[in-house]
Amino acid sequence: MGLFGRHKDKQLESIINQIRVDLSNNYKDNAKENVALLEQTLETKKANCKLSDIESYEKLLKEFKEDIANFKRTY
Repeated sequence: MGLFGRHKDKQLESIINQIRVDLSNNYKDNAKENVALLEQTLETKKANCKLSDIESYEKLLKEFKEDIANFKRTY
């Protein structure tokens, strides 16, 4: 079962997983690009009414933005 159970969106889940990998590997620039991609994709799906659990994805987007703003290299 994925992030939001059976209502998950595969395209968004893929972007989310990549952001998590980027952050865990200290790839801030890549994470920023993927967060922008996630935001753009969410807006597109929201405009087209093709997403049932938009609030959960928007909350996660906000958390990622906060993570990037507080990003500190671990080396």
